[in-house]
Amino acid sequence: MVSIESKNISRRGFLGAAAAVAAGAAALSATGCSAEASLDAADKHELPTDPADGGTWVAAACWHNCGGRCMNKVMVKDGAVIRQKTDDTHEDSPDYPQQRGCVRGKAQQQQCFGADRILYPLKRKGWQPGGGENSNGQMRGRDEWERISWDEAIELACQEIKRISDEYGPTGFYCKSPDATINVMCGCVRGWDTTSHGTYTLGCDMIGLPSTDCGKANDRFDLPNADYIIMYSSNPTWSAAGTPTYYFIQAKESGTKFVTVDPLYNATAQILDADWIPVRNGTDMAFMLATAYEMLRLDEEEGDIVDWDFLHTYTVGFDAESMPEDAKLDENLKDYILGAYDGTPKTPEWAESICGVPPEQVTEFARILGKNNKTMLLHNYGMVRCNGSEMIPQMLMALGAMGGHMGKSGHACGGNYHANAGNYGPNLVTAGSAKTPKTKNPCSTGVRQPQLYDIILNGGGSFYDVSNSYGSFHEPIPTTLGPIKGIFHVTDATLQTSLHQKAGIEAHRAVDFVLTRAQFMTTNALYSDIILPVTTEWERVGSVTSCNREFVYCYSQVTEPLGEAKTDQEIGTLLLEGMGMDPALAYNTSEKQQFFEQIAGCKVMGDDGTMGPLVTITDADISEWGVEGTAQEGIVSLADFIENGGYQFERTPDDGHGFIGYEDFVSDPVANPLSSASGKLEIYCQARYDLMASFEYDGIEQFKPYPTYVTPCVGYESTFKDGAIGGEKGEYPYIMYNPHYLRRSHSVFDNCPWLRETWANPVFLNRKDAEEKGIAEGDTVLISTPAGQGLRVAAVMDILMPGVVGVPHGAWVDVDEETGIDRAGSDNYLIGAEYGGMGVSGYNNQICNVEKYTGESLKPDCELPPRWSEN
Repeated sequence: MVSIESKNISRRGFLGAAAAVAAGAAALSATGCSAEASLDAADKHELPTDPADGGTWVAAACWHNCGGRCMNKVMVKDGAVIRQKTDDTHEDSPDYPQQRGCVRGKAQQQQCFGADRILYPLKRKGWQPGGGENSNGQMRGRDEWERISWDEAIELACQEIKRISDEYGPTGFYCKSPDATINVMCGCVRGWDTTSHGTYTLGCDMIGLPSTDCGKANDRFDLPNADYIIMYSSNPTWSAAGTPTYYFIQAKESGTKFVTVDPLYNATAQILDADWIPVRNGTDMAFMLATAYEMLRLDEEEGDIVDWDFLHTYTVGFDAESMPEDAKLDENLKDYILGAYDGTPKTPEWAESICGVPPEQVTEFARILGKNNKTMLLHNYGMVRCNGSEMIPQMLMALGAMGGHMGKSGHACGGNYHANAGNYGPNLVTAGSAKTPKTKNPCSTGVRQPQLYDIILNGGGSFYDVSNSYGSFHEPIPTTLGPIKGIFHVTDATLQTSLHQKAGIEAHRAVDFVLTRAQFMTTNALYSDIILPVTTEWERVGSVTSCNREFVYCYSQVTEPLGEAKTDQEIGTLLLEGMGMDPALAYNTSEKQQFFEQIAGCKVMGDDGTMGPLVTITDADISEWGVEGTAQEGIVSLADFIENGGYQFERTPDDGHGFIGYEDFVSDPVANPLSSASGKLEIYCQARYDLMASFEYDGIEQFKPYPTYVTPCVGYESTFKDGAIGGEKGEYPYIMYNPHYLRRSHSVFDNCPWLRETWANPVFLNRKDAEEKGIAEGDTVLISTPAGQGLRVAAVMDILMPGVVGVPHGAWVDVDEETGIDRAGSDNYLIGAEYGGMGVSGYNNQICNVEKYTGESLKPDCELPPRWSEN
């Protein structure tokens, strides 16, 4: 494996260290803004408390879906935020770590008080209700905006919603994530996509894994017990920049060795001094099959590599001796790996031309996975957001099972995702929920998101409806849709974060009406007709959210709503009243009552192992709040819970709350069966395959009920003219992926000046590739794909695989209407609608070309004017 040295990093410095990794450093140098000034801009807002300030500290929301789920506090004086800090509710220690935030949390005040906030209703000048020519849809994204009153905005919106609803019914509208207002008001067609979880959205419960989950890993206190921790397609330092990396630092300091499998030697790998196995994005199945081949070879030649007892006791389908009862195909994974069915053993030499990993690295990786090592195989979702990745959950599970790495201390095969990265197990403290009316969308139709744009552009169409919500698949229902004439955007960033974005823009221009709630001129908002200004979480009464298994976060209102912004519930109430409907059908209690119910419903693990009330609530509290409720006895007072910003469960290594993934199943598989038909881990799974095959998507004939290597509809093979690896390179010779990094949380924060100063909007290029193209650090680069073209600034690296191009996710599209080139280089503007198998969206194995741009160079992001200003 490749070993790369990096300096030891302290607890205090590890979050800041992410800014110093090569990608960040390259991006900084490309901005044209001073690195020192940039870092100062991000750091100067966390200042020590000065009692003389006379302000009040308030636990403030850090509400975006980055995965960290950290604590954020602000000092408010005279209605203004004058200081900001993170968790200081207790002394920091490895056993009881503070829930510290990252630079994105420090930038939250620009999400509330940003100069580009939309603070009053806006209407596109060229739009009028009535449809047809009145819509002037071709001007969406090009038109000017005019300020209107709330009364006018609601009247115009409701007039158009009624018209479309009367003519087309609920299928006349589309919304990715409809809320109670839309369900009651009119209903809509839903879009579905595999997005974050990739192939894990389909039928993982059928193979014995948790639904839409990577699988059960271990509690953080068990990390130091591992000899090796493999971080597969995982970079929590960027994607979940809270406590997870700190947990892994403790393991490193205890002697655990780390290995990273990723096309980029990422920030987490550098912090942990990990050995690096660079694998081309989208080719992981070839690498995994070769690893399994080597485990079998080494076991036969040397012994003690494969845990055969584990395979035959806890899994089905690995070999002929362990086939499930419902198998329709007389084939198994072991014999496929050895080449029994196609004459091609899946050797490291076979895999090298596909995945790029030298055979000796495959062999070393296979040894690490051997049964006599305490190895944790922890993974995230990046490698399954690829075309052709349908069977990776079963293959990863098979690798873990081959080494017996489940159900015992120091061993794991499971997720390293979001706030629970490095700390898996049942929650020890949980948030409560509010009692709100249950509403139902009158339309049950769901369409795969990119396909939906084509249906809108074609005025309707026929398809198989296989899912009407995220991760909920069913047998295909033949469905025909008529015209979709209205689009709603609620709290999502659908047009920005879904692939086939270029067609998505044209689909937005093709409908009669687009209504959006927004805080900024986001991509959703830009291609709308009416924008309703919605408050940030800092302007709302407060809320409670579960974070990692040890922490529940309670945040309160920081400021009164700015301008004319309203909450979602207030907007929903106005729309329902405008439609002549009773708002109580969607909202029958106040937002303060809902906040109280969330607090009252919080639970904490007791000494007896059962969950009980967390917060003590007295009759006096209920009276003071002016809400309905019942007094209860918890372990923290209501006042302290709010002042502290929630509650953290204090841990020690011997507290009895440790967790080992699959321990109960391994100890007694009969008494604790898994969710599969056999009750075991199904390496061969007939049910999942049958469901997938019923969709009849292109390429399904390549798949089997067990893991095999398939040629993806778009992937590494597509970079060659004839599709044959090793042949002449084609028009798009590079393979492109979309890493998440600290500039943004998905697409949020893209407009934040502090973060724009600190991180540019780069394209990651391997140094050899860049030199061959005559591209230098900081050059403007034209990225071309079969779907579109975009511009980015070059960040040239030695820590990215040759032939791989990284386009960090989430840049707000900025299309030059004359050239069709996106000046922001939005990743999804560069991706088309291709799919196969089960319909996995290939965010991370698209093909592209890169060239030095001959037109006007991009200005540094921090010098660009805001996308919206009321002046």
